[in-house]
Amino acid sequence: MEIPKRLESFTSWPEESLPSVDDFVRAGFFYTGTKTIVTCFYCNGSLQNWDSKDNPMVEHCRWFPMCAYAKQLCGDEFYKRIQESKRRLQKRNEKNQSKRKHSDSSINSSQLLVSDEKTLAQMVAARLDLPISQQLLSQNFKLSIIKRCWEDQLRLKQDDFTSDTDLLIACIILQKQIIHIDGNKENIIIPSIKMKLDREKEQTQTLTSEQSNLSSSTVSTEDLSTQSQINTKDITTSTTSSNEIKKMNSEDSSSSSSNLCVLCLTEEKQIACIPCGHLATCVPCGHSLRTCPICRKEIKAFIRIYI
Repeated sequence: MEIPKRLESFTSWPEESLPSVDDFVRAGFFYTGTKTIVTCFYCNGSLQNWDSKDNPMVEHCRWFPMCAYAKQLCGDEFYKRIQESKRRLQKRNEKNQSKRKHSDSSINSSQLLVSDEKTLAQMVAARLDLPISQQLLSQNFKLSIIKRCWEDQLRLKQDDFTSDTDLLIACIILQKQIIHIDGNKENIIIPSIKMKLDREKEQTQTLTSEQSNLSSSTVSTEDLSTQSQINTKDITTSTTSSNEIKKMNSEDSSSSSSNLCVLCLTEEKQIACIPCGHLATCVPCGHSLRTCPICRKEIKAFIRIYI
C-alpha cells in the first residue's frame, strides 16, 4: 500500500551516481523533493548526502536505531552488527561521520518525530498495517479503538509501544471505557464537575440541618433562667455547627486536591501509566515523564482516562 506511494515520490530524483531508487523504497524512504533528502515513512527520520556505495537499509538502521520498521527489515543479527560497527566508528572518531546531516532529529534521539497532526496521521496509518494491529482486528477490536491507542501513544509518549502486550492492554482499557459510556453522555463523569456538585449537595444539607437546630432551640421569654440556659446551649450548638462546616470544607478541599495532577497541582489527572496503572498526572505533565511519580517504575506507555 505504501510502496507505490514511495516509488512515485522519486519521479524527480536527481540523475546522479546515487543508490538505486528501489533500494530507497525497500528501506522505507520517500523522496522529499529537496536535494537528496529522503525521509522514512515510519519514524520520520531524514538523511541526505548519499554516495553511490551507500546501502539505504544499512544507513537507515545506523542513524535511526529506534525505527522498528528498519530493525525488522535487517533482522536481529544484522541489526546488532550494524550497531556494533557504528560504535566502533564513534570510538575512533572518524571524520566521515560528519557527512550525515539530520534535518529533523539527532543521531541518538530515542523519540519519534511527531511534528504535527498530518505527520501523526501518516505514522498511525503505517502502524495499522503492522501484524499486531491486523491481529487485534481479527480479535474483534474495532479499527477506531486500535487507531486511537496508536494516536495517544505517539502523541503523548512520542514512541512506539514497547511490546505487543502493551498495545493489547491499551485497547482493552479503551474498549471498556467505551462500553461503560455506551453512547450515553450522562455516563461520562467529569471529576471536577462531579466533585463540585457533591460539595454543593453537602453544603445544602448542612445549612438545612443548622436551620433545623436553630428552630428547635426557640424559647419563650417567660422564664429568664431557662432562656439563659437555652441561649447558652444555642451558642454551643452554633459553635459546634461552625466547626463541623469547617471540617467538611477541609475534607472537601482535601478530596478536590487528591484529584489534581501530582506535578502541577492545577489540572485534573487524565493519564494512567502502563504497566503500573497509577493515575497521577495531567496530559501536559505526563508528556515529559519517563518514570511513574508514584512508584518510580519505568513508564512503557500512557492510557488516557475519560471517566
